[in-house]
Amino acid sequence: MAQKSDPYWQKPSFKHRVEIALSWPIYILLHKLPVSAVGSLLGAIGRTIGPHIGLSNRIRDNVRLVWPETQSDRMEEIVRGVWDNFTRVISDYWSLDQIRRDQDRRLEIVGAEHLDSLLTSGKSGILLAGHMGNWEMVTLAARMHGLPLTVVYRPFNNPFIDAIVRDWQRGSGVELIMKGREGARRLTQVLKGDGHTIMLVDVRMNEGVDIPFLGIDAMTPTAPAALALKYDALLVPVRVERMDSARFRLTVEEPRPPVNTGNRNSDIEATMRWINGRFSEWITERPEQWMWFHRRWGKNPKRPD
Repeated sequence: MAQKSDPYWQKPSFKHRVEIALSWPIYILLHKLPVSAVGSLLGAIGRTIGPHIGLSNRIRDNVRLVWPETQSDRMEEIVRGVWDNFTRVISDYWSLDQIRRDQDRRLEIVGAEHLDSLLTSGKSGILLAGHMGNWEMVTLAARMHGLPLTVVYRPFNNPFIDAIVRDWQRGSGVELIMKGREGARRLTQVLKGDGHTIMLVDVRMNEGVDIPFLGIDAMTPTAPAALALKYDALLVPVRVERMDSARFRLTVEEPRPPVNTGNRNSDIEATMRWINGRFSEWITERPEQWMWFHRRWGKNPKRPD
């Protein structure tokens, strides 16, 4: 597991060294510019080039799966918006330290009292986030309210880039643990106590429960519900909306326990249906801010008859 004294999660290869050598001068240049200016620049590039990249067809296919009546003009508006937000997320990573220094102005938190109530509840908590707006802002919002966080992460493929991003994230005061056996063991320790974590719950898993997401059945991870049941943790959905280049609104919902009737499998499925429902509602309201690149419904999804 990567530590501060051992920043690279795997030994860098020649390819990794070439990638960082090519990208580092660009980072240095853009890092010196105001975060809003960089975000606007990359957003414009994303809106212009992104819709013509083959990956955009997956966006169109996914949107058409969920909303088959989508008109072509609206479809292209969503595609441009997805690319705009995605490229701005990249800009946000480069500028996390700038955003953190100016977080009082850049982060509007609706329902901040729910973070405070979680902190004083004496229970562990699982903040539920998705690939909307910029999920990294959930960490900043939690730390603004003194909520200690342990975050399980999947490392970037390039270990140089991974070390840089993790250093920025640690600057927010979170504990980072790499996904894997050791990470799972540490997360168990956190939730057994009164610690807190964040989970991104809008991704496809090979295992889980097959339940609706945006109205279409999708394999859904059960970890948030299962862990909340096992460790008596509270679940806290957090919605992130990008308001402009580097300004966000976070809506924190009231902490609530998982469904618990005594039937474990049924309770886990019911809890995950509720979670999927919350995210589906948010995505429907602002579809351009969700990462439609995911194969959320598998490779050959079909609408129900």
